[in-house]
Amino acid sequence: MKLVFSSFVLMALAITTSCGLEWEESTRRDSSTSEIGQIHISFGYSTTEIVVMFASANKLTADVVFGNASQSLTKSVPVESWQFTEGNPNGTQWVYRARLKDLEVAQTYYYQVRLQSGGSSTIYKFTLPKLLDEAYPMQVVMFGDMGKTGGSATLPRLRSEAASGDNTAIIHMGDFAYDLHDQGGQRGDDFMQRIESVAAHIPYMTCTGNHEIPFNFAHYRNRFTMPTASDSPTNDRLWWSLDIGPVHFVSYDTEVYFARKDLIQDQLDFLHQDLLKASSPEQRKNVPWIVAFGHRPMYCSNIDHDDCSTPKSVVRAGLESVMNKYGVDFIVEGHEHSYERMWPVFNESVTQKNYMNPRAPVHVISGQAGCNEDDGLCVNPTFGAKGDWSAFRSWLPGQYGYGRIKFFNATHAQWTQMYDLINMKEESVVVVQENHGPF
Repeated sequence: MKLVFSSFVLMALAITTSCGLEWEESTRRDSSTSEIGQIHISFGYSTTEIVVMFASANKLTADVVFGNASQSLTKSVPVESWQFTEGNPNGTQWVYRARLKDLEVAQTYYYQVRLQSGGSSTIYKFTLPKLLDEAYPMQVVMFGDMGKTGGSATLPRLRSEAASGDNTAIIHMGDFAYDLHDQGGQRGDDFMQRIESVAAHIPYMTCTGNHEIPFNFAHYRNRFTMPTASDSPTNDRLWWSLDIGPVHFVSYDTEVYFARKDLIQDQLDFLHQDLLKASSPEQRKNVPWIVAFGHRPMYCSNIDHDDCSTPKSVVRAGLESVMNKYGVDFIVEGHEHSYERMWPVFNESVTQKNYMNPRAPVHVISGQAGCNEDDGLCVNPTFGAKGDWSAFRSWLPGQYGYGRIKFFNATHAQWTQMYDLINMKEESVVVVQENHGPF
């Protein structure tokens, strides 16, 4: 009875809060000069390298200055720039990037964009991950599907997460702004400016979703820099991996199965090579956990006829075997605007109905950060029959949320799903894995 009552309360809150909801005005431009905007950071090819990106309407000459104190920005890195016009006729067209290299682990750095003409941005700061032997506990925020309308409920929570000091990174698993290319790119500019209040403070790591497909992913390729094989804005191999503390994160591109089938084998070759190395006994002594993430799920119990709800999921057929072969611990996805946690499962067979030494990956769907569809209500119901692999699921109209994954040590990790609108925990589950390795 209590659960039913709580559900109706949440539904009422969600509907009354979400209808017509837009980003609040407090998501103002943080940069101190209007010439500079959309500042965000990401990890480079290691966690001792930070990539700083920003944008401007006109071509600027700038440097990124940084140091260990806000009053001592003594180091300087020139920026590279390029003009971004494809699918972006009305958007901000000059994009800039600087790489801060050879940084010290566990250190806090302050940085600022400075123009040769004399203007400058706000001074921001970030903190790098600790040494491996001091890495625990380590926590990352993960979510998918955050638009301009529905995502307004999530933004204040993400600001708090970024400012808390509890998180090493934020991972956004596809579908940005809804859509980045809308209004000739102005919608993307609006989203990127608002997310600056989060992504300028903490590495903002990303992967593609189906809403990034138009113009051959041009908006994604130009607006974000991930540790891919090439950092060129024309790069179309958008998958990547990175060790962040005790966790090997692997980002895969589910959209190749729908928009770029010519890249399917390239990605599979990368995954086999990368996971073979990551799953070796020597590597897992130091980096025991493997988390893979992409946009579209392999399993779901939504009743919307998406790929994951069909008997022959294209994504599952293409990717599940390689994840299982190399002992991936967690597979986290978005796309469905709901939350669902699976029992350990492979090839639709549940290996156990607990999380004590799973013998298959644990799949989690967290696509509730706030879509724009149906005025932000995000209708992807889970009220129908569910597979034996579904351990927990939830969806209500306009129910927004995001996930946290926390690694306590080499054997214990915890997934927590948060409600946005009332800032409370929906559920939390601990996974114990004492035998990291291929399943």
